[in-house]
Amino acid sequence: MKPDAPLRVAVMGDVHGHLSLAYTLLRRWERETARTLDLILQVGDFGAFPPPYRLDKATKRFAEHDPDELGFTDYVNGDGDAPRFLAPDAPARTRIAAETVFIRGNHEDFVFLDEASRGAEGPVPVDAFGRIAYLPNGRAFTFTRRGISLRVAGLGGVSIHGGHGYDPVSENYTAADVRALHRLDGPIDVLLTHEPPLGAAAALGPRAVERGSRDVAELLAALRPRHHFCGHWHEPGADLDAPDGVRSHLLHAVNFHKPARLNRGCIGVLTWSSPDAHTWEPLDAPWLAEYTRSTWRGLAG
Repeated sequence: MKPDAPLRVAVMGDVHGHLSLAYTLLRRWERETARTLDLILQVGDFGAFPPPYRLDKATKRFAEHDPDELGFTDYVNGDGDAPRFLAPDAPARTRIAAETVFIRGNHEDFVFLDEASRGAEGPVPVDAFGRIAYLPNGRAFTFTRRGISLRVAGLGGVSIHGGHGYDPVSENYTAADVRALHRLDGPIDVLLTHEPPLGAAAALGPRAVERGSRDVAELLAALRPRHHFCGHWHEPGADLDAPDGVRSHLLHAVNFHKPARLNRGCIGVLTWSSPDAHTWEPLDAPWLAEYTRSTWRGLAG
């Protein structure tokens, strides 16, 4: 009997509202590889700012020059670009079949996310089509398709001087969030955090070793997920130091810090058959050179 096809899970770095760019790239990957994504995961700074806008200073400043910083609005309202990618009758060339699950970063509307997820035990849809879901801190969910399962947990937000914060409706994660993850029963296959772990980024230079979250480092040592994904730093994608048995990956922001080049290592694909059979491949293909800050909309389908 032919074995079931593995799960193919895209993982994205900070999006900051640039959802249409992200979906354009993912749909191009599907067409180029003749493969279909089963699930899309994202590591925070999703840019979840629905109107009426409660923007932090940094987002407001960037949005004045780049309206896509507020791109989440189309998706929560179900208009603009959103129907081309997520509507049930979206054109085949642009339709994204996979659902997206994200954790919070330090640039979101925290009141909106708290109200949407209050009492939830797993991902909560937050868009007009029910295709984009927010995973609250300390929660886990199991995604199953074709008889293959992947268990995902998340810790969104950032630390204060490397440790936890105190306000659950803020940019910081709390001690209760961390405890909830430590209490989870059973193995975790993928851990999503917004902030990288403390001391793990030697490959990025000596200053990076002093940055990061102590709690994330302790979670990796305790939970031993097969894969850990994080963002926040807006640095080129890289593998980070991690405990034995854990692969930790830093993802860049999905954007163009240089106008003619997509940020390196901002998206990748996890191919998952089982806890003992899985691969991670950052998106790095010749066709990515076609996408620049000025051309990508013309290539969106």
